[in-house]
Amino acid sequence: MIAGRYRLGARLGSSLEAAVFESFDEQLQRAVVLKLVHPDLSDLPELQRQFDSTMPVAAALHHPNIAELYDWGRAQWNDRTVLYVATERLLGGSLRDLLDRGRLLSPSQSLVVGLDACKALDALHRGGLVHTDVRPSTLVFGDDRRLRLVDAGVAQVLHDAVDDVTVRSMDRAKYSSPEEAQGQPVLPKSDVYSLCLSLLEAVTGVVPFEGESTVATLANRVDRLMPVSADFGQLAAVFERAGRPDAHDRYTAAEFGRALVQSAEKMPRPAPLPILAGSLFGPDGSGSEPVEEPTGPLARPMVPLADPVAQQPPPPEPAV
Repeated sequence: MIAGRYRLGARLGSSLEAAVFESFDEQLQRAVVLKLVHPDLSDLPELQRQFDSTMPVAAALHHPNIAELYDWGRAQWNDRTVLYVATERLLGGSLRDLLDRGRLLSPSQSLVVGLDACKALDALHRGGLVHTDVRPSTLVFGDDRRLRLVDAGVAQVLHDAVDDVTVRSMDRAKYSSPEEAQGQPVLPKSDVYSLCLSLLEAVTGVVPFEGESTVATLANRVDRLMPVSADFGQLAAVFERAGRPDAHDRYTAAEFGRALVQSAEKMPRPAPLPILAGSLFGPDGSGSEPVEEPTGPLARPMVPLADPVAQQPPPPEPAV
């Protein structure tokens, strides 16, 4: 039990900085996602100070396209003090989940995803934060089919704690901006670049500039124009500008969103997104199946969740 209220369930993912669990809040009787920061990082005074100053700002960002931040603080876990963040549990799966299942989006569908993500980023940036980790795995859908950006606030805290971009995982390096690849500070427009890469991958299945190593992957994007196929139609010019190597030439999140809206007028209506659904916790928090090893070393490999495709009648087509 974490902080006297959060019962850990399945591990959703692990990284060098944190572990993420499906959890149940015994106090408020609801399923949540609990992120536990690595104990070694949680002990750093500077990270603690940034955590304490950043999380209240993130919690104040009540926006339909940003995952709701419920609670944060310090707790004991495996006899160590850790920082934790509790957020809403989203059952529709992430954009990464869709891609891993071989599902690609049409350009029109990518526009819908991109527009919602731009709304989230615009709210985040106006709140004085930068996400720093926009990629398919942080673009998550609810069972209402609405996209939410997850890890607002905490991603920035962890990013700043590990400021050497070359030690980032390949999955994160693939979506880094050219300025970050050169060791420069991340900017709000860095998030726009990362979103552009994520949307291109969602349509083509390929991330531009990926190399054989993290260092090569980062170097490949420096001073390089974003390769956007003419097959994107009205979106080609929009993605090209969102992915320009010089941040000064890039859209802001708000500008990117407006450009997507303008392009939508000349594009086919999108089909519903093939989202996922599933949770180990039922409405009563009892869990639908046994959960093994709910705690353990942060380095333990990720335990995947079973995410069955939602068996529901097709919803109305989303409006653009």
